[in-house]
Amino acid sequence: WIQALLLAVGALGAFMVLVGALSPPPRRTGTQPAGPFVSVIVPAKNEEAVIEATVRSLCAMDYHDTGGPRYEIMVVDDGSTDRTAEILKSLSLALPVKIVRTPPGSVGKAAALNLGITRARGDLIAVCDADARVAPDFLLRMVASLAGSEAAGAQSQRRLYNAGQNLLTRIQDDEYRLFYRPLQRARQVLGGMVSFSGNGLLLRRDVLQEVGGWNDEALTEDIDLSLRFHLAGYQIRYCEEAVVWEEAVPRLRDLIRQRIRWFEGAMRCLGDHLPAILFGRVNFFKRLDMLSFLSGGLIVTLSLLTTYLYGVVDATGAVVLYIQLPRKLTTWTSGLITTGVLLAMLVELRGRVWEIAPVLVRSGLFSLHRLVVVPLAIHRYVRSAITGHTIWEKTTHGVPVPPREHDL
Repeated sequence: WIQALLLAVGALGAFMVLVGALSPPPRRTGTQPAGPFVSVIVPAKNEEAVIEATVRSLCAMDYHDTGGPRYEIMVVDDGSTDRTAEILKSLSLALPVKIVRTPPGSVGKAAALNLGITRARGDLIAVCDADARVAPDFLLRMVASLAGSEAAGAQSQRRLYNAGQNLLTRIQDDEYRLFYRPLQRARQVLGGMVSFSGNGLLLRRDVLQEVGGWNDEALTEDIDLSLRFHLAGYQIRYCEEAVVWEEAVPRLRDLIRQRIRWFEGAMRCLGDHLPAILFGRVNFFKRLDMLSFLSGGLIVTLSLLTTYLYGVVDATGAVVLYIQLPRKLTTWTSGLITTGVLLAMLVELRGRVWEIAPVLVRSGLFSLHRLVVVPLAIHRYVRSAITGHTIWEKTTHGVPVPPREHDL
């Protein structure tokens, strides 16, 4: 059954990535004048290395009318113990940035965002991480993506400004460019679950309040909110023409911590929302997409483990009774999945076939991290369910490498 699940998830993923790659990206059209007032909230905790550049980037956005800016920048300082508060105070003397501090003791990103909402003025709420960099027309494009549509939120395209720093950052760049981007594009085309990604998102304040705001207990508050938007009948758009640049995690230890949180967060979301996903009023494809997205990492890891186990059994000549799918079925299905992924990569790489082999090698090596991450995430999930105590570890930021101007 693990083989069957893996083939099903793999086939769905390959199909969606290929559809996304073959779907024409949106043309960069002219932007509309500034519309509704937007509150841009930046949760920050110990971000002394990146917060100044982020605030300056956000304050340079061109979202104005004749009366002045149609947006506000609010940084919610979540109990920073480094120089973040000092830097923000200095910035506030020269730039229009509002500083909000959480009560004593760290409250986490979701709670910080909920606090920011109580101080925000806008009908639209944008969220950027403390390492975000954007082009001046970022808000114009994001707001335009909601205009005239039934969507209640939008997610920008995420890119990495330190992609070339080392092997780990290149692998993350592969994920963002060759898998996440076409996947989001396909979800929009096929009616799947376009999701918020925590950084560079825009949403309607009234809908946010209707679904209950951010979940303070969620480890992946963006995915939890995405599910609640879709399950409530609202749509999220993927605004590919608006780009938010962020920092790739350069150290293996920090990346492992990040991915543990992501996997545990996905399992929590699956546990919290499974009845609504199975029986709620969403279309079949969106339901399938939700289930695959939340459980895919676990299924892939179980498949890796069983593959290694079968290899050991065959190598040692041990006699073990296990049932496999027909070899012809697995061979043909695996071949179709591989072909679909390779075609999608070739399209996303714009025909640069010589880049495919390095990407495949990096992806193969990186897949091994799941053998560490998923068991630890399961352990934390079970421990949290028993003790009621949640461990939330923020992603460490601090690489002062600016994005290339011609890429903005």
